[in-house]
Amino acid sequence: MADTEFYRELKWCDACRKQVRFLMSVNHSFCVQCGGKVRMFSREESLRFAETVQRHRWQAS
Repeated sequence: MADTEFYRELKWCDACRKQVRFLMSVNHSFCVQCGGKVRMFSREESLRFAETVQRHRWQAS
């Protein structure tokens, strides 16, 4: 992965309610706009992702 890809990466901030740039530390990542913890997906995206994985899990076996 090139350095430029890192600078374009976004994570979900619940406080800002959008994808944001972030600062990464050893244990957590933090929103550059409000300082709150960020995560990979919003709750809706996380549920959709889990459903897709579960659905395809049975197809792969």
